[in-house]
Amino acid sequence: MFCSKCSLTVRCVFLPLNEISTFITTRHSSTTLNARMKKLIDSKRYRHVLDIFDKQSHAADDFALNMALKACSNLQDYRRGRGIVRQLSPKSLNNPFIQTSLIHFYMKSGDLKSATDLFNSIPVKTNPLYTTLFKGLISMKKSKEVLNLYEQNKMKLDEGVFVMVSKACSEICDDRARRTGKQLADNLPKDLKGSEKVMNSTIFMLMKFGNVDEAEQLFRQMKHKTIYTYGAMMKGYNHNQMFEKALNLFHQMDLAPNENILTIIFNTCTHLFNDRALQIGKELLRKMNKSYYNNDIVITSAIHMLMKFDLVNDAERLFRQVKTKSALTYHAMINGYSQLDELDKCFQLFDQMKSDQILPNEVVLLSTIGVCAKIGIRSVSQSIVDQIPADLKSSRNIQNALISMWGKNSSIGKSKEIFESLSDPDVVAYNSMINAYGLNGMGVEAVELYRRIPVDMRDEVSRTCALNACSHAGLLNECRHIFDQIPHKTVKIVTAMVDCLSRLAMFDEAESVIEDYEKINPPSSAMYMALLSGARNVRYSNLSDRIYKKMQQLFPDEKDTLIAGSVLLSNIYSSIGDHHRAGDIRTTRIKQFGYNVKVGLSWTSVNNQLVRFKAHDHSHPQSEEIYEELQRLSCELREHGHTFDSSWITRPVKEDETVESVLCGHSEKLAIAFNFIQQPPPSIIQISKNLRICGDCHAATKLITKMRRCEIIIRDANRIHHFSNGECSCQDHF
Repeated sequence: MFCSKCSLTVRCVFLPLNEISTFITTRHSSTTLNARMKKLIDSKRYRHVLDIFDKQSHAADDFALNMALKACSNLQDYRRGRGIVRQLSPKSLNNPFIQTSLIHFYMKSGDLKSATDLFNSIPVKTNPLYTTLFKGLISMKKSKEVLNLYEQNKMKLDEGVFVMVSKACSEICDDRARRTGKQLADNLPKDLKGSEKVMNSTIFMLMKFGNVDEAEQLFRQMKHKTIYTYGAMMKGYNHNQMFEKALNLFHQMDLAPNENILTIIFNTCTHLFNDRALQIGKELLRKMNKSYYNNDIVITSAIHMLMKFDLVNDAERLFRQVKTKSALTYHAMINGYSQLDELDKCFQLFDQMKSDQILPNEVVLLSTIGVCAKIGIRSVSQSIVDQIPADLKSSRNIQNALISMWGKNSSIGKSKEIFESLSDPDVVAYNSMINAYGLNGMGVEAVELYRRIPVDMRDEVSRTCALNACSHAGLLNECRHIFDQIPHKTVKIVTAMVDCLSRLAMFDEAESVIEDYEKINPPSSAMYMALLSGARNVRYSNLSDRIYKKMQQLFPDEKDTLIAGSVLLSNIYSSIGDHHRAGDIRTTRIKQFGYNVKVGLSWTSVNNQLVRFKAHDHSHPQSEEIYEELQRLSCELREHGHTFDSSWITRPVKEDETVESVLCGHSEKLAIAFNFIQQPPPSIIQISKNLRICGDCHAATKLITKMRRCEIIIRDANRIHHFSNGECSCQDHF
């Protein structure tokens, strides 16, 4: 009867005069509030949105409630959001916009049940509703559920649904996803072919499927290419390890890089890791608009790049220039320090973050727990565990990380306690526990647990961890049995088998396993490194020389692998007394690759203070006392029959050195001596080392535990050694 423009006037005619003013004022207040909240949402000032909402909640309509929910979702303030949900009237709950925002909010807060319950209760489901649910499912790693819903409901394709379903296909990348993705691309409605988002999604989906040629063809056919189109191509090249192509396309792009492009190219440079990548990355960072200095994603990727190139000072300078630091920014620095073995700096940064009143989120805690696992010292780990908020201790990701951490800290009992508290362990929990057993020389327990995993749950990591556990414990028959039962033998699985055989000096069989793999697969440098490491253990120089030459032929571009291989090869020649040949190998390596050998470091904790030593370190304030204690230990070792083994010296002995002085300067021996000068001397000494322990240190440590009647635990790059009463848990399988 009345048009919409007249509705306000008509309604006011029938209101008493004293209510007309109130009605118009309220309507005006709502309109003003909505406009202000929308403007703040668009400028990402989410905290201000909630401040205004609190002050004018009396004037809030469905639009304002919707904006407030969006602000809570973006701030990850889920407690506040649930308070707003409780304010919603039954009428509001039937509003499609509110329903969509609610599902988004529930998904962001990890409440899948509330989201699906609400979704299932809605009789008429719109495409925006499906799009929001799909987006949430993808973020929760449930892309298969997206395909299930899409195939069951067969809703009409629009831009939002297409983008989400194609993204789900990209995430899964199995045969079903490829079929669905191809059907999407082949049956694309005409009205969507002009959509930039649809075409960009299709390009990236094809890239994820490995169909690079098809993606390139589609890219060339597009007349109007935006910054996001270039981004989809570059990201796709990165996924296919075609980093040079990504940089080439970046140079062809005649557009100013945005947040997305900056992030992609910094990541490209990080992965490519060559001189060209370093030059482009540094130039891009130098020219980058300063407004991006407070963009978490861009700064994080830039810090990762700088840390990868060991430009620590540049990364620290960039970090200081960020005015508003977030947990994500701290996470990037902690990760970088961890990769460079600056582990003490990780903990300093964790403390600084708390001083800056930034609460560590799950991602930061997972990284810090990873640092604790890497450093392998119980007291340090416990201090971090004590700071985990109660609501995060029940997180499955945190629990799985703690199982792994305690295992790497030689606290196998704590790993087992957490594992057994899980009512329904997932595959990550099983894998972490198996690995914990393996690192601690408990191969039998690892195999028993592996057999308890449902066959359809076992993955590549499960199988690799079980094989490694057998390798470290010398369980050849069990290793063969597990290996033979694996239907699809991946690079990591075959490498683990080669490692087991090589540790037992069964080189003919190990090479036969490699040959069988290479009949239908490209060669893998990891397998040859396992073979070379085994040859080093038994000082088999002829085999080592042959393996390294083959590696040079097969993997000429794998710089890090060839450096590591040449270090092993020179060490083998040093161990048999051929220092001239060892020196030639070192000289060739330095000329070819530069001096990139990893420095050996050892960490220990005394009185809750983390201390780091490198070989022949004199930087500690108590160095004089440490070296005096080393001299005492050295005399005691000789008296108890220890002969310092010159075969573990990997360089020529200088005129002012002796075999004994060189070997006693190893970082783990310095850490042991430092513990012994404490009052009272500890009964248990715990040390973590970033490289493999040498044979002389291993033999000496066994004897020290018998002489000094103590227990010494050393976590090296391969495993954990429990030394007690002259014996080691590894039974010399190292």
